[in-house]
Amino acid sequence: MTDINVKDFLDEFKLYFLREAGLEYQPYPSFVKTTYDAGDKVSHNGQSWVSNAADNYTEPGGPEDLWAVIETPAKPYPEWEAPKAYQKDEKTVALVNFKPGVWVSLQGNNYTVPGTNDTMWELDEEETENLDDVILDADIIRAMGEATFKFNKRLFNEAKGKVIFLYLTMFFLVYDKQAAASGLNGNNAAGPVIHRTVGKMSVTYMESKLFSKYPSYEFLASNDYGRKAFNLMAPYLRGGITLLHGGATGE
Repeated sequence: MTDINVKDFLDEFKLYFLREAGLEYQPYPSFVKTTYDAGDKVSHNGQSWVSNAADNYTEPGGPEDLWAVIETPAKPYPEWEAPKAYQKDEKTVALVNFKPGVWVSLQGNNYTVPGTNDTMWELDEEETENLDDVILDADIIRAMGEATFKFNKRLFNEAKGKVIFLYLTMFFLVYDKQAAASGLNGNNAAGPVIHRTVGKMSVTYMESKLFSKYPSYEFLASNDYGRKAFNLMAPYLRGGITLLHGGATGE
């Protein structure tokens, strides 16, 4: 499902797992840069245009120093979309210096990027601290990318494939959060655990035969979402026949 619309998927994911315990999502939308950089090419009003400036939020056809017509376009370009302007006191979650934070717009009609202009943006330190306890859109997007390695959309119809992909994404989201909580020296077992001792605590599990025929999927036994994803996939993993058209040449 690499062709999925990320924004639509985020909304669908949050809605699907709305009732899951312990899930709290980021309180504000993620910042997305929508202005155009120098060299960006678009289509607008039946013509092709190239941006001549960085952080260009103007409409093609305006000042000539900001957009230039491409007389012989090499290919069709994406349609121009009006960039988003942040208004005064509007908040967004943005990644600045590789750290997520809650940023507050100090001015109206703000097209700038958080962290680049102190007169336009201010970091809300109190709300930023609270981000440690929530699921970020970036966490879901990363899990979604990881889920694609275990998902073959050709095996399912669209409706069933969507449900399985949602559970695979949740599996990786939970797995990643648990791994992060364990730190670099943590030890999260992947797969059925037979016997494990930590201090005075001893835990024994029954060995599962669920993955005996599909050992590459044993990793999914790490949490309940993975096990559910596998159970949903299992009926479609029993193989199939693909007919290839070909021919033979005489000797």
